[in-house]
Amino acid sequence: MKKVCYAVMLQSQLGPRTGELMLQEDAQVVSGYLSLLGHQNRFSGSVLQEGKYLISGALRSPVDKEPYDALFTVRNGRLSGGLITRHGCWDLTGVRTAGPRPEAE
Repeated sequence: MKKVCYAVMLQSQLGPRTGELMLQEDAQVVSGYLSLLGHQNRFSGSVLQEGKYLISGALRSPVDKEPYDALFTVRNGRLSGGLITRHGCWDLTGVRTAGPRPEAE
């Protein structure tokens, strides 16, 4: 099982949001969390091909829960892609880090 952490930036309708994405890969299945807006949001999905992922989850905020599907690629320690929500598509970019922040565990 492979576990990789990324410091990410989400370009949402409310502006840029920084966070963390922990990706756990086992064969063709992925899971993990996307930590944004003070919430750790679990997701699951699949490996489409090496370095390309499709995940689904929901982002929690103080007022709402936003379901999403995300398609992203990881290449040379960099993550790029987007979240598809009912409010449109939001760019997601990131860079690999040493591991999760202690409070994110």
